[in-house]
Parts: sequence; C-alpha cells; structure tokens
Amino acid sequence: MSLKNNLIFLTKFVFIISLMVSCKKEQYTLKEGDILFQDLDKDSIDNAIEEVTKTSLKYNFTHVGIVVKQQDKLTVLEAISTGVQQTSLPVFLNRNLKNGKPTVVVGKLHTKFTPSLKEAIKHGKTLIGLPYDNVYIIGDNSYYCSELLYEIFHIVNPNLVPFQLNPMTFKDPETNETLPFWENYYADLNTKIPEGELGLNPNGMSISPNIKLVYDYSSEKKLN
Repeated sequence: MSLKNNLIFLTKFVFIISLMVSCKKEQYTLKEGDILFQDLDKDSIDNAIEEVTKTSLKYNFTHVGIVVKQQDKLTVLEAISTGVQQTSLPVFLNRNLKNGKPTVVVGKLHTKFTPSLKEAIKHGKTLIGLPYDNVYIIGDNSYYCSELLYEIFHIVNPNLVPFQLNPMTFKDPETNETLPFWENYYADLNTKIPEGELGLNPNGMSISPNIKLVYDYSSEKKLN
C-alpha cells in the first residue's frame, strides 16, 4: 500500500473513531437535590406557558421537580394537577418523550445550598397531598410546580433561596396583549389574571445563577 493510500486509510479511520465517540451515549447518575426541568409540551396550557416565559435558552420548560430519596430509592417531589406528590423516576422521565427520549434536563444547585437541602426536602414531604395551585398565586395553601421548590427552600432560610421571584406576565411578548388562552383560563376560574404579581416559572428558574444545567436526557449528553 502506498503512502498516499495509507494516509487516506488513516484519515478515514480517525473520522470513523471520532464519529463513534461523538455518538456515544453519556450517562448521568441522579442525586438527591438535583432539579429536573421538563418540557411537557402536551396540552394547550403548556404552549401558553411557553409563550409567556421564554428565555434565551434553546429549552422551553413547562414543569419542574426535585429529586428526593424515599427508602433509599430516588423519586421526584413535584406539584402537578393532582397536587403535591412523590413520583417514581420512570413515570416522571417518561411523561413526555421526543424521539423516544425524555424531554428532561438536570440542573444542579450551587453547593452553598447543600446545608439547607436536607431540611428543605423534609419540609417538602410534609406538603404531600396539598392541592395544586391553578391560579398561580404565591402564599396560599396550594402549590404549582415552581412555587413548591421556592417554598421548600424559603421556609428553611428566607435569605438563601436559589430562585428569585419576579413579576409574572400573561401577555404575548410581541403584542403586549394578554393571550386569549389566559383570558379564557382565568374567566373559567372567575378570577382576576395575576398580571404583575410575584411568581416564578421553570424557564426562569433554569437560568438562575444558582443552577447549572448538567445533563440533557433528550440527547443523552452532559452539558457544559
């Protein structure tokens, strides 16, 4: 074999190896305290949430939960339409799939929150069974997904909460008009739209400086 042919063969070999490495699935071992950001994208409310909570990230999250231990098994503490509950990991991860992969990204809390984590989770478990907050108002005895995570850290240390409250909006960012979905949604609840009230959402939480996105289940790749 000539030198030229050797070089061609070597180049093709290196390319194939590089392709194999780039396509290799990466594994991530979940730990208690990991934050699971989920893009449900299944119902009209998910699309409406996305419309008013977009960030500069490529992701559009509409749900969030936190990994907790239960008798040495990892589960997800979350607030969904049926209320505050612990959900098995397989059920949570497979709630919405894209090309057969969970639409979930793992966020890791800054280590400064580690001392608060155990007590925060302990408090979170006392909230299991409370109803879902479908009005999205902070401070009552019901919880939406983002509010639940805010609450469990706030109760432990109000001065050290990983997520910041911001004025909520239900308006189209392009027209500055309230989306028809939200007008109908709150009309059905016979409740005033909480425009400008303090709250938080999964997209906003995901860009907190206290969170680092570390793994994407949909691409099976580690991030950063």
